[in-house]
This record gives sequence, C-alpha cells and structure tokens, in this order.
Amino acid sequence: MKLQNALEGLYGLERRKDKLGLEGTRALLLALGNPERRFRVVHVAGTNGKGTVSAVIERVLRAAGLETGLFTSPHLVDFCERIRVRGHWADESLLEARLERIQGLPEGKDRTFFEVCTALAFETFAACGVEWAVVEVGLGGRLDCTNVVSPAVCAITSVGLDHTEILGPTIEEIAAEKAGILKPGVPVVTGSGLDPRASHVIGRIACERGCRRLEAARVEAGFDRAGSLAARFADTPWGPLALEAPHLRGSFQAGNLALALGVLAALREQGLAIPANAVVSGVREVRWPGRFEPCPLEPRLWWDGAHNAEGVRALAEAWREAALPAPRAIVLAVSGDKDVARMVAALAGLAPGADVFATRSRSGRALEPALVAEAVVAEGLRSRVAPGVESACREALAHAGQEGLVLLTGSLFAVGEAMEAFGGAPGEWL
Repeated sequence: MKLQNALEGLYGLERRKDKLGLEGTRALLLALGNPERRFRVVHVAGTNGKGTVSAVIERVLRAAGLETGLFTSPHLVDFCERIRVRGHWADESLLEARLERIQGLPEGKDRTFFEVCTALAFETFAACGVEWAVVEVGLGGRLDCTNVVSPAVCAITSVGLDHTEILGPTIEEIAAEKAGILKPGVPVVTGSGLDPRASHVIGRIACERGCRRLEAARVEAGFDRAGSLAARFADTPWGPLALEAPHLRGSFQAGNLALALGVLAALREQGLAIPANAVVSGVREVRWPGRFEPCPLEPRLWWDGAHNAEGVRALAEAWREAALPAPRAIVLAVSGDKDVARMVAALAGLAPGADVFATRSRSGRALEPALVAEAVVAEGLRSRVAPGVESACREALAHAGQEGLVLLTGSLFAVGEAMEAFGGAPGEWL
C-alpha cells in the first residue's frame, strides 16, 4: 500500500501536466546511471493489441532461455503487474526502495507518474540482469516516456482514433506520433491490417530514417475452437508453424500473433537464438488477462478491456465467432476521453436486446454513468445506471438470470475492479 499510495499521488500530478516530453525522463535516467543501456529492447506501439503482442514476444524469448523483462500499462489490480522479470512481478519492497531513492534525487523532484514508472522499470531490469526487455509504449510514441530506449526492433500494431486530444484528430497525425519510436537503421514490423493512411505515413517516416519495414507473418488460417486460438503460418523462418494459444481468444488475436512472429523473426535474423520449439511453447503458454475471457469464478460474466470503438468492434466479432449467445446484459464503463457513441454503436450490433448498465470505474478519468447512459439511450438501447463496477456487475448478473451472459467492457480499469470483486486477477506469475 505504501508503494501504491505514493504512485497514486504521482498519478494526480500526471493529469496536471500540460505537455508531454522526454527531458524529465532522460535527466532522471542519467542520474540513475542510464540503466536503460544495460539491456536490449523491443519497443511496441499501437492503438490496440500492443499489450498482447508484447506478452507473446516476451513469453517466447523466455521460452528460448533468455532473461526477460516486460513493461506494460495500465495494470489491472496491482501496480507490480506493470514491471515483470522472467514473468514475475517486480519485488514490491525493492520498488519502494527505488522509489524513495528516485524521490531523493534532485532530478526526481516534480517527476510525473509515467516518468517515475519508466525509471523504476528500467532500473529494475538492469539490477535483475535482464538481457531483453519488451517495452510497451504508454501513449502515442514520439513523446512517450519509453521513447528514450535504443531498440533492436520496433513494432506498430495498429492505428486508430484514440487519445485524439493529445495525439491529433486524424489517422495521419496519430500514425506520425506512433512512428516517432522509429530509430535510424532499426527495423520496424507493422500489422497487416493497418489503415492505408497510417501505412503511408509510417512508410514515409521509415524511409526517411533508413528503417527497413517488415510485415507481420502471413496467417494461412486462424480460428477459434473451444476457447483456444489456433493459427497456421505457411512461411516463417522456422518453416511452416501450427500454433495454439489456449489463453488467447478471438480471431483478432491471430493478427497480434502474426505481428509478434514478425518481430521474433527480425530478432532471429539479427542472430538471436530462438528455436522453433520456443516459439511453439511460448505461444502455447502466453497469457494476457482481461481480454475477451470469462471470469473464472463466475463464468456467466465475460470481460474485455476494449476501450475504443475499434476494440469494441473486434470484441463483437470475436463474440460471434465463438458462437456465444448474445449477452443479456452489458456493463459499460468508459473513460472521459473516449468516443462513447461509436463504442455503443458497436455494442448495439452485438446485443440489440440487452440492457446496458452504465457505470464508472474509480479512475479519475472515468465518464460519469449518466453520460454513458445518454449515449446508450441515443443508440436505442435500454439503460440502467449503477454507481460502481461491482454493483453494476451484480445487478447485471441478476438481470441475466442463471442462463444468461453478461459482458463487461469499455475500460481496463473497470475490468481490474471486476477482477478484485469476482476473481481472475493476473497474479504474480504470467
């Protein structure tokens, strides 16, 4: 709790910061002896899918016998989820000690949440002997705190209209921000489903910086069966591969898997020993909780952290592919900077007869339930208002009955709160 409380105070400062920038992060890392230079990095940006892609890459590298680190955001239940070494949470007492050290430095004064998180992660990786760290971009790319690394490979998963108040109102502007992670001469792997406008911008910036652009591996077939993603890849550096990922659901995950394979192929080309059996076992064992899965202790409750319209549309498609009955109730919690109307429109196509329980997470960024409900009613759906995620889920489950399903979506913060209440948190081992 000491660590959590200290970081929550910094999170409040983050929200008062009037602009992004790298100067504070660079100064802090310099004062710490530049720990980010003591391990190799894969840097992953994108609107949707970057967490899953990062998790797959890390899990395969770990299966190949490498000492790995994984830095992601946000966390679902516990801050320590963000910083993992060899799949384990970073030790909380050591994080507390490092936080105190950072705050005691002149360069640590007035640093924000994400600046401190980045420094904590990189110093932890260096201290623990991490050889390869997979680092997920927090927001955008060009001015994100993580963009101080010198990666071996970059990846851009997707580009959609999200965080437009910060990144810009057009696909082209957002693509340019995400392509800001590209470094001269460093290869970049891009997802196969990129918007053509985004693809053009990324291609131009890659050319300007001398970055070889690589495509994601080509999926020959991807399908769901009994809750398991299976995909065949006909042409990879390891030859034809048939991969199963029982903890990843939805055909959209085949695209994420293909992108991760493209990154791993680029690393292999650079001389990193990644045998085929590590690819097979790593993919089979990878977990990325909070994305299109049932609650383990209440299987009528499904959740997915889709937090923008593109994510909700992918969720709706995955729901249909899994041949699940339409949810009788939907619990919807959304952050205030999201296009709630477009998100609701995607849900309306999935479950036109469902009651939508409009609620909010405890996040300071959350949209008030009454405003969520307005968007729901405007789309022609029935809406009820609940004050919090747990109460909304319980009311929705009661409404759905013993045979009906409930879907919780719109916010990873809300998924985390549901995990606290109903079980299913990621835990210390990933």
